[in-house]
Amino acid sequence: MVTIDGFELLGHYSRKELQEQFGITDATIFTGIFQPKGHSSIWLFVTEEKTSDRTDYYDSFDGQILNFEGQRSGRTDNKIIDHISERNDLLVFFRKKKDQYSNYAFAFLGRFQYVTHEGEKPKRFVLQSLDLAEGDDGGYSPADQLSSPPENLSEGRSRTRVQTYYERNPRLRAEALRLHGTKCFACGFEFSRVYGPHGEGFIEIHHLKPISSYTGDTNVSPEKDLVPLCSNCHRMVHRKEKMLTLNELRGMIDTSEYARLQRSDPISKSD
Repeated sequence: MVTIDGFELLGHYSRKELQEQFGITDATIFTGIFQPKGHSSIWLFVTEEKTSDRTDYYDSFDGQILNFEGQRSGRTDNKIIDHISERNDLLVFFRKKKDQYSNYAFAFLGRFQYVTHEGEKPKRFVLQSLDLAEGDDGGYSPADQLSSPPENLSEGRSRTRVQTYYERNPRLRAEALRLHGTKCFACGFEFSRVYGPHGEGFIEIHHLKPISSYTGDTNVSPEKDLVPLCSNCHRMVHRKEKMLTLNELRGMIDTSEYARLQRSDPISKSD
């Protein structure tokens, strides 16, 4: 069982239970963004499918990225944006719909990290999970707890079940997104520009050194070793046995018929 700040990761908690457990009398716990007195954490309560009597915020979670709309007043936006510098954890309580769990509880998804935001009143935040990783079944499950600082995180520890696989570290992804953003480093594609809010925060993270070549614990720098790539470019990089370098991939794109047509079409060049 993984616990964080006294909460069981993926455990279920209702607001009433939290009030009783922590002696909370502040009614703002019934809003989406709450900072309990005397705690260095900010609690986000997220219901993806809203009932008709609630403000229709657009929130979604894909197992790694939480797209979360802030309050319309913008009053609490800086609590999220500045949570790292203010040394506050972002703790997320999530449910698909109000009655998903008994007593209208939420599942505790652990800590998240601010990546970026767009828009105003409400701001649309992109937050990356720090404690959940992609499971073997394509869902999400608790990741190992880490103590290494962001600039010296470790990824690639080999384990054996039926076959050897390499763990993927959600903190590495969070730091890479914070440092590099969500635009493809090869072709410049941004999912949010095509798919709107549904695409915000979505991008794949490419290891410049393939993790299949790791032999034990390997120090990985999110700044120097990881870059964001769109799904197409990421597949092309790994299509052949010998992985393409970024310069090789960019060269293919720059000399392609597609690039020539883009350069000759005045409409495609306008923003």
